[in-house]
Amino acid sequence: MIRRHKLPGSPGDIVAILRSASSAIPDSRIDAVLEFFRQQWLDLARRHYASLQDEVEDAVQSGLLKLVSPSKLEALEDVTRLERWARSIFINTVLDLYRDRGRRQRRQLHVGPSGDEPDESFLDGLPSGGPTPEELASYHERLRIVSRAIAGLEVPRLKFVEDLPDKEIAQRQHITRDGVAGQLKRIRKSLRAALEDPE
Repeated sequence: MIRRHKLPGSPGDIVAILRSASSAIPDSRIDAVLEFFRQQWLDLARRHYASLQDEVEDAVQSGLLKLVSPSKLEALEDVTRLERWARSIFINTVLDLYRDRGRRQRRQLHVGPSGDEPDESFLDGLPSGGPTPEELASYHERLRIVSRAIAGLEVPRLKFVEDLPDKEIAQRQHITRDGVAGQLKRIRKSLRAALEDPE
């Protein structure tokens, strides 16, 4: 079952608390705010990045450091999108971790007698262990297609973007769970057609 975490304050208040982390006297609520994002990201990692295993805590900690970075906070233009912005910071941190993992694995390979440097041309031909630029571009293109397909449709937005369970979507939209299931079935069919994916 997916746990939902409620933002511990208004987005504007949370941003002010995050900004205070780099001040001489941080807001007393900073620990609670960081714990909120930590739990949210751990849930996200369990669902989507199981291969991180023991490195998940490193990814979360790195993401939290970025979250309180003054330069990152300056880049946040719309505080109402705080959770989505924070989630993107964590996802990018995970992608960086996958890339670093691939580089480490490549460096650990030794070709030839012990102590010799590995042949760079050999290493360049090995898979990185993380998503390739082509895979990332394909993933982002599919996200754009999905975003266009669900634009203006609240039920799929709540399901695929906010990751809410069907029961909560039904309550918010004042429809039955069967109504939610029907709308999701139609949108999945449209997405399959848009993505030209029979599966």
